[in-house]
Amino acid sequence: MAKYFYSDEGKTTGPVSPKELMSLILDDVLDMDSSVMESRSPQWRKIRDIPELMRFMKESDVRILDWAEERDLTGIEDAQLPLFFNVPPSRLLWMSLFSFGLYEIYWIWANWRFLRFNRRNSTSSYFWRSAWNPFALVDIFRQIAEDRELVSAPSQSDFVLNGWLWLIFLLLLQARHIVVLFLHPPLLLDIAVTLIVLIASALCLLPVQKLINAGNEKAGKGFSPKGLGHYAAILWGLLSWAVILGGWISALFRLS
Repeated sequence: MAKYFYSDEGKTTGPVSPKELMSLILDDVLDMDSSVMESRSPQWRKIRDIPELMRFMKESDVRILDWAEERDLTGIEDAQLPLFFNVPPSRLLWMSLFSFGLYEIYWIWANWRFLRFNRRNSTSSYFWRSAWNPFALVDIFRQIAEDRELVSAPSQSDFVLNGWLWLIFLLLLQARHIVVLFLHPPLLLDIAVTLIVLIASALCLLPVQKLINAGNEKAGKGFSPKGLGHYAAILWGLLSWAVILGGWISALFRLS
Protein backbone atom coordinates (compact mmCIF):
# COMPACT_ATOMS: atom_id res chain seq x y z
CA MET A 1 0.00 0.00 0.00
CA ALA A 2 1.24 3.46 -0.92
CA LYS A 3 2.53 5.90 1.69
CA TYR A 4 2.10 9.64 1.72
CA PHE A 5 3.87 12.82 2.72
CA TYR A 6 1.88 15.66 4.27
CA SER A 7 2.58 19.24 5.26
CA ASP A 8 2.25 20.36 8.88
CA GLU A 9 2.96 24.02 9.72
CA GLY A 10 4.99 24.41 6.54
CA LYS A 11 7.09 21.31 7.19
CA THR A 12 6.84 18.22 4.99
CA THR A 13 6.44 15.10 7.13
CA GLY A 14 6.22 11.40 6.32
CA PRO A 15 5.85 9.09 4.67
CA VAL A 16 2.82 7.70 6.55
CA SER A 17 0.30 4.97 5.79
CA PRO A 18 -3.40 5.60 5.01
CA LYS A 19 -4.24 4.43 8.54
CA GLU A 20 -1.87 7.01 10.00
CA LEU A 21 -3.42 9.67 7.76
CA MET A 22 -6.82 8.79 9.19
CA SER A 23 -5.50 9.24 12.72
CA LEU A 24 -4.14 12.66 11.73
CA ILE A 25 -7.59 13.62 10.46
CA LEU A 26 -9.23 12.47 13.68
CA ASP A 27 -6.67 14.48 15.66
CA ASP A 28 -7.47 17.59 13.58
CA VAL A 29 -3.93 17.79 12.21
CA LEU A 30 -5.30 17.26 8.69
CA ASP A 31 -8.70 17.42 7.03
CA MET A 32 -10.18 16.17 3.77
CA ASP A 33 -8.96 19.26 1.93
CA SER A 34 -5.36 18.85 3.11
CA SER A 35 -2.85 18.11 0.35
CA VAL A 36 -0.69 15.01 0.48
CA MET A 37 1.91 13.57 -1.88
CA GLU A 38 2.26 9.89 -2.63
CA SER A 39 5.80 8.64 -2.06
CA ARG A 40 5.96 7.43 -5.67
CA SER A 41 4.65 10.66 -7.22
CA PRO A 42 5.81 14.30 -7.03
CA GLN A 43 2.24 15.62 -7.27
CA TRP A 44 0.39 17.12 -4.28
CA ARG A 45 -3.33 16.32 -4.22
CA LYS A 46 -6.18 16.81 -1.78
CA ILE A 47 -7.04 13.74 0.30
CA ARG A 48 -10.62 13.77 -1.02
CA ASP A 49 -9.29 13.57 -4.61
CA ILE A 50 -7.29 10.36 -4.08
CA PRO A 51 -9.51 7.31 -4.79
CA GLU A 52 -7.28 4.90 -2.85
CA LEU A 53 -7.52 6.97 0.34
CA MET A 54 -11.26 7.57 0.01
CA ARG A 55 -11.85 3.86 -0.51
CA PHE A 56 -9.72 3.02 2.54
CA MET A 57 -11.67 5.49 4.70
CA LYS A 58 -15.07 4.24 3.57
CA GLU A 59 -14.08 0.66 4.36
CA SER A 60 -12.83 1.54 7.86
CA ASP A 61 -14.90 1.38 11.05
CA VAL A 62 -14.43 5.09 11.74
CA ARG A 63 -16.87 7.53 10.17
CA ILE A 64 -15.22 10.35 8.28
CA LEU A 65 -17.92 12.41 6.63
CA ASP A 66 -18.38 15.50 4.55
CA TRP A 67 -20.35 18.01 6.59
CA ALA A 68 -21.75 19.40 3.33
CA GLU A 69 -23.25 16.00 2.49
CA GLU A 70 -24.86 15.62 5.92
CA ARG A 71 -26.11 19.19 5.85
CA ASP A 72 -28.01 18.50 2.63
CA LEU A 73 -29.96 15.74 4.41
CA THR A 74 -31.58 18.28 6.75
CA GLY A 75 -33.34 20.03 3.88
CA ILE A 76 -32.44 23.41 5.38
CA GLU A 77 -30.74 26.05 3.27
CA ASP A 78 -27.26 27.05 4.39
CA ALA A 79 -28.32 30.58 5.31
CA GLN A 80 -31.04 29.22 7.61
CA LEU A 81 -28.96 26.59 9.40
CA PRO A 82 -29.10 27.31 13.14
CA LEU A 83 -26.04 28.35 15.08
CA PHE A 84 -25.14 25.52 17.43
CA PHE A 85 -27.95 23.34 18.83
CA ASN A 86 -30.89 25.72 18.91
CA VAL A 87 -33.78 24.24 20.92
CA PRO A 88 -36.32 25.85 23.27
CA PRO A 89 -35.04 25.97 26.88
CA SER A 90 -38.24 24.25 28.02
CA ARG A 91 -37.53 21.30 25.71
CA LEU A 92 -33.97 21.05 26.99
CA LEU A 93 -35.18 21.04 30.59
CA TRP A 94 -38.02 18.56 30.25
CA MET A 95 -36.21 16.25 27.84
CA SER A 96 -33.21 16.19 30.19
CA LEU A 97 -35.44 15.15 33.09
CA PHE A 98 -37.46 12.68 31.04
CA SER A 99 -34.44 11.03 29.40
CA PHE A 100 -32.60 10.75 32.71
CA GLY A 101 -29.77 12.92 31.38
CA LEU A 102 -29.29 11.30 27.97
CA TYR A 103 -30.68 14.35 26.16
CA GLU A 104 -27.88 16.38 27.72
CA ILE A 105 -25.35 14.06 26.09
CA TYR A 106 -27.18 14.61 22.80
CA TRP A 107 -27.04 18.37 23.46
CA ILE A 108 -23.28 18.39 24.07
CA TRP A 109 -22.70 16.16 21.02
CA ALA A 110 -24.74 18.45 18.75
CA ASN A 111 -22.82 21.54 19.88
CA TRP A 112 -19.48 19.71 19.62
CA ARG A 113 -20.44 18.69 16.11
CA PHE A 114 -21.29 22.25 15.09
CA LEU A 115 -17.95 23.49 16.40
CA ARG A 116 -16.05 20.69 14.69
CA PHE A 117 -17.63 21.06 11.27
CA ASN A 118 -18.50 24.76 11.12
CA ARG A 119 -15.74 26.35 13.15
CA ARG A 120 -12.80 24.00 12.69
CA ASN A 121 -13.68 22.66 9.23
CA SER A 122 -12.96 19.14 10.39
CA THR A 123 -14.47 16.19 8.56
CA SER A 124 -14.23 13.45 11.16
CA SER A 125 -17.16 12.61 13.39
CA TYR A 126 -15.55 10.66 16.19
CA PHE A 127 -17.24 12.21 19.24
CA TRP A 128 -16.10 9.60 21.76
CA ARG A 129 -12.51 10.53 21.03
CA SER A 130 -13.23 13.83 22.80
CA ALA A 131 -15.92 12.64 25.20
CA TRP A 132 -13.43 10.94 27.53
CA ASN A 133 -11.52 14.20 27.98
CA PRO A 134 -13.33 16.39 30.56
CA PHE A 135 -11.29 19.44 29.56
CA ALA A 136 -12.42 19.04 25.94
CA LEU A 137 -16.06 18.82 27.03
CA VAL A 138 -15.83 21.88 29.26
CA ASP A 139 -14.10 23.77 26.46
CA ILE A 140 -17.26 23.40 24.37
CA PHE A 141 -19.01 25.68 26.86
CA ARG A 142 -16.24 28.27 26.54
CA GLN A 143 -16.25 28.18 22.75
CA ILE A 144 -20.00 28.77 22.67
CA ALA A 145 -19.64 31.80 24.97
CA GLU A 146 -16.87 33.26 22.81
CA ASP A 147 -18.28 32.49 19.36
CA ARG A 148 -18.19 35.73 17.35
CA GLU A 149 -21.10 34.89 15.08
CA LEU A 150 -23.30 33.91 18.02
CA VAL A 151 -22.32 36.67 20.45
CA SER A 152 -21.84 40.22 19.16
CA ALA A 153 -20.64 41.51 22.55
CA PRO A 154 -18.43 39.61 25.02
CA SER A 155 -20.51 37.30 27.20
CA GLN A 156 -20.65 37.99 30.93
CA SER A 157 -19.62 34.39 31.55
CA ASP A 158 -17.44 31.93 29.71
CA PHE A 159 -19.63 29.10 31.07
CA VAL A 160 -16.57 27.10 32.15
CA LEU A 161 -18.03 26.78 35.65
CA ASN A 162 -21.29 25.56 34.12
CA GLY A 163 -19.35 22.92 32.24
CA TRP A 164 -17.53 21.60 35.29
CA LEU A 165 -20.68 21.60 37.43
CA TRP A 166 -22.55 19.79 34.68
CA LEU A 167 -19.88 17.09 34.55
CA ILE A 168 -19.96 16.71 38.34
CA PHE A 169 -23.74 16.31 38.40
CA LEU A 170 -23.55 13.87 35.50
CA LEU A 171 -21.04 11.75 37.43
CA LEU A 172 -23.22 11.94 40.54
CA LEU A 173 -26.13 10.67 38.47
CA GLN A 174 -24.07 7.66 37.38
CA ALA A 175 -22.82 7.11 40.93
CA ARG A 176 -26.43 7.01 42.08
CA HIS A 177 -26.95 3.71 40.22
CA ILE A 178 -23.96 2.12 41.98
CA VAL A 179 -25.07 3.38 45.40
CA VAL A 180 -28.61 2.06 44.93
CA LEU A 181 -27.33 -1.30 43.71
CA PHE A 182 -24.89 -1.94 46.55
CA LEU A 183 -25.84 0.29 49.50
CA HIS A 184 -29.65 0.44 49.23
CA PRO A 185 -30.15 3.97 50.61
CA PRO A 186 -33.48 5.03 52.18
CA LEU A 187 -36.23 5.46 49.59
CA LEU A 188 -36.96 9.14 50.27
CA LEU A 189 -33.24 9.97 50.18
CA ASP A 190 -32.85 8.19 46.85
CA ILE A 191 -35.84 10.02 45.34
CA ALA A 192 -34.68 13.41 46.62
CA VAL A 193 -31.07 13.03 45.49
CA THR A 194 -32.08 11.66 42.07
CA LEU A 195 -34.46 14.54 41.33
CA ILE A 196 -32.11 17.22 42.69
CA VAL A 197 -29.16 15.99 40.62
CA LEU A 198 -31.30 15.64 37.48
CA ILE A 199 -32.65 19.18 37.81
CA ALA A 200 -29.25 20.65 38.73
CA SER A 201 -27.48 19.13 35.72
CA ALA A 202 -30.14 20.50 33.36
CA LEU A 203 -29.99 23.95 34.98
CA CYS A 204 -26.25 24.09 34.22
CA LEU A 205 -27.09 24.02 30.51
CA LEU A 206 -29.97 26.51 30.49
CA PRO A 207 -27.86 29.74 30.54
CA VAL A 208 -25.82 28.40 27.63
CA GLN A 209 -28.98 27.46 25.74
CA LYS A 210 -30.48 30.91 26.30
CA LEU A 211 -27.34 32.47 24.81
CA ILE A 212 -27.65 30.19 21.78
CA ASN A 213 -31.35 31.08 21.44
CA ALA A 214 -30.63 34.82 21.60
CA GLY A 215 -27.93 34.58 18.93
CA ASN A 216 -30.17 32.60 16.59
CA GLU A 217 -33.12 34.93 17.13
CA LYS A 218 -30.94 37.92 16.29
CA ALA A 219 -29.70 36.15 13.15
CA GLY A 220 -33.24 35.21 12.13
CA LYS A 221 -32.61 31.46 12.31
CA GLY A 222 -35.08 28.81 13.43
CA PHE A 223 -34.80 25.89 15.79
CA SER A 224 -32.67 22.83 15.05
CA PRO A 225 -34.58 19.86 13.59
CA LYS A 226 -35.24 16.87 15.81
CA GLY A 227 -32.60 14.27 15.05
CA LEU A 228 -32.23 10.60 15.87
CA GLY A 229 -30.76 11.52 19.26
CA HIS A 230 -34.02 13.23 20.24
CA TYR A 231 -36.06 10.06 19.71
CA ALA A 232 -33.37 7.83 21.20
CA ALA A 233 -33.52 9.99 24.34
CA ILE A 234 -37.29 9.49 24.53
CA LEU A 235 -36.93 5.72 24.24
CA TRP A 236 -34.14 5.68 26.82
CA GLY A 237 -36.27 7.83 29.13
CA LEU A 238 -39.22 5.45 28.92
CA LEU A 239 -37.02 2.47 29.76
CA SER A 240 -35.07 4.26 32.51
CA TRP A 241 -38.07 5.64 34.33
CA ALA A 242 -39.90 2.31 34.04
CA VAL A 243 -37.02 0.62 35.85
CA ILE A 244 -36.51 3.41 38.40
CA LEU A 245 -40.20 3.88 39.22
CA GLY A 246 -40.56 0.12 39.45
CA GLY A 247 -37.78 0.07 42.03
CA TRP A 248 -39.28 2.94 44.00
CA ILE A 249 -42.76 1.39 44.02
CA SER A 250 -41.33 -1.96 45.07
CA ALA A 251 -39.41 -0.30 47.92
CA LEU A 252 -42.56 1.58 48.97
CA PHE A 253 -44.52 -1.67 49.23
CA ARG A 254 -41.76 -3.20 51.33
CA LEU A 255 -41.97 -0.26 53.72
CA SER A 256 -45.70 -0.71 54.09
